[in-house]
Amino acid sequence: MNLLLFEPDELSRAGAAAIEAEVELAADDRRARHLREVLRARPGQTVRAGVVRGAIGRAEVLTDEGRMRLRVVLDGAASPRPPLELILAVPRPKVLPRVLETAASLGVARIDLVNAWRVDRSYFSSPRLAAGELAAALRLGCEQGATTWVPDIEVHPLLMPFLETASARWPAPARRIVAHPRAGATIESAVPPGAREPVLVAIGPEGGWIDRELASLAELDFRAVTLGPTVLRVESAVAAVLAQIQLLRRLDGG
Repeated sequence: MNLLLFEPDELSRAGAAAIEAEVELAADDRRARHLREVLRARPGQTVRAGVVRGAIGRAEVLTDEGRMRLRVVLDGAASPRPPLELILAVPRPKVLPRVLETAASLGVARIDLVNAWRVDRSYFSSPRLAAGELAAALRLGCEQGATTWVPDIEVHPLLMPFLETASARWPAPARRIVAHPRAGATIESAVPPGAREPVLVAIGPEGGWIDRELASLAELDFRAVTLGPTVLRVESAVAAVLAQIQLLRRLDGG
């Protein structure tokens, strides 16, 4: 945990997020356990803290007797909305939390989990897709990445209706890419060095997108790109594509 995250209502006074507040965490709160058992935080010590979709600051441990009491001071800027959105075919439930943690830690504004021809239909009945499970994975990723921007997330059992309705809210102009190991274009040809526009990324299931799905994405101006000469698992592809986009955006396009 590189950032202790609080919900706005944990720091609220008269309906507004407080700049400075005292907070109590129950003894069995996951955050309190991490502070105590992993970070070895003791009274008088401070850790980096923030509020979801809000400011960053610090939290000082005041007491740790049953409940942990902290003084939270938020005097830094909030994490900005990342210029990346991710459309992700639902991966195996076993790896889904890890994939979401990776995406959240690297920084995405929104994740849409979608169906695809090669997604096992049983995945949609997995408890890993419950709202609470998804939210917990995203928070863990944000705590690791030290960002207060917790991504929006939504599950879509049908791909084509999602594409038809979601395209109206996608930012314009935006660069739209679909990761595909057999694509002829490289990622840097679609997101050139120094590009500043928002980027929409679509990543398929382990078996890849079928031709009809690729054609539907192409009709919505998604360009198929390869990440390199090897075929990656979903969890590796998510990390690779987000990291490459961030690098390309930082480079000087001149």
